[in-house]
Amino acid sequence: MLCNQYDNATGQYVVSFLADIDPLNPTRWLVPAFCTTEPLPERPPLTWPFWKDGEWVLLPDYRGMRLYRTDSGSPAEITRAGVRPDDVALTDAPRPSDEHIWRDGAWCVDERIVARKQREVAMSDFTARMETARTKNRGKADALTAGQLDAFERALFEAWAAYQMALVRVVESAEFPASHAWPDEPDEAAIRIAVDEKQRTDDEAAAHQGAEEPAPSSTPH
Repeated sequence: MLCNQYDNATGQYVVSFLADIDPLNPTRWLVPAFCTTEPLPERPPLTWPFWKDGEWVLLPDYRGMRLYRTDSGSPAEITRAGVRPDDVALTDAPRPSDEHIWRDGAWCVDERIVARKQREVAMSDFTARMETARTKNRGKADALTAGQLDAFERALFEAWAAYQMALVRVVESAEFPASHAWPDEPDEAAIRIAVDEKQRTDDEAAAHQGAEEPAPSSTPH
């Protein structure tokens, strides 16, 4: 005779063993407390037998399965039978990425997380670009005010200052950071060519003007 033991508090199946014959009555089997000779039911995967109200019932059994916390996606496990993952905020589906949250029984992309990460990346890019521009003009503001910069240095200073303002306008736009385009950095070679060309044009104009002015007349003494 096979006896099936169950936990006296939960009814969870524990172990099966052969019953002993009653030494006082060889025709009778000894069935200990919290045991039954009722056969165990066929057990599908992820189930475990429990003795409830005089019969075996199958309850969920996720022991040993790799599960994940629905609040963080971190690995977890269930250590006792009869508990569903949903009962303890777990799932067998891994979190696809840190942009996903658990919503309505499934992992969903959280647009707020995506937007925050997008802004963090964009602001990091902005900070790096702004630092480059500030480095280019560092220590030159007083020299500009005092007229100590030559034409090329002055044009370059103004170009990098305008670049900084363009960066700020991008960040302050309503579409930032979802839609934005950074301005191009000043082209120092092109600025030098433009300054040299302007200087040449100014020199030619001055020379032409000087050639057209009449020579001063001499007055006899």
